[in-house]
Amino acid sequence: MLCVLVVGLLAGCAAEGGEPVAEVTEPEAPAFHFASGSLELGDFDPDTLGDDLFDPCTEISAEEYSAAGITGVEPEPVISSGVAEGCRTDQPEPALTRTVIASRTTAQDAAGAPEYEFARADSEVEGIYTFKNPVADPYLCVAQVDTVRGGLAIGIGVSGVKKERIDPCQRAVDELSRLFSSSNNDGSVASEDTTV
Repeated sequence: MLCVLVVGLLAGCAAEGGEPVAEVTEPEAPAFHFASGSLELGDFDPDTLGDDLFDPCTEISAEEYSAAGITGVEPEPVISSGVAEGCRTDQPEPALTRTVIASRTTAQDAAGAPEYEFARADSEVEGIYTFKNPVADPYLCVAQVDTVRGGLAIGIGVSGVKKERIDPCQRAVDELSRLFSSSNNDGSVASEDTTV
């Protein structure tokens, strides 16, 4: 009897006629995975989000930021207003500033904003896009991906002689992509050199 049980377990499940039954699993939704929980990529309605806007200053740990090459994360009261939550960070390098932001601005809102340039970006992060206002500051760009709890973004500003050498939009996409990658690899991703 035990032998029949073991043989049955080793043979696996079979359908009628001896055909193996394939197990169907739903693919996991793309998400940032932080110790505070998973932040799924997807659409959100800013009018129904309520108080559930993601807070990148408190819901991503210093260790998780560090794994993505981001240090010195501190809340930025000027940004944190209920419409957005934001943190300033250490400079990624001289003449660059970086801000991590969660906002109620959707891709549709960003694409339709007057005087802003909107573009879909090439990245492993599904749905990532950039926007900037070239009239107000052509050297400041935000890369954002929409999540079920608002848009998660990294803004990069470039100053000085680096204005002509560094594309702030590409740098912002690289930084947000690295945060996504490190959150999906238990923080084991090595920091990439993205200097130009």
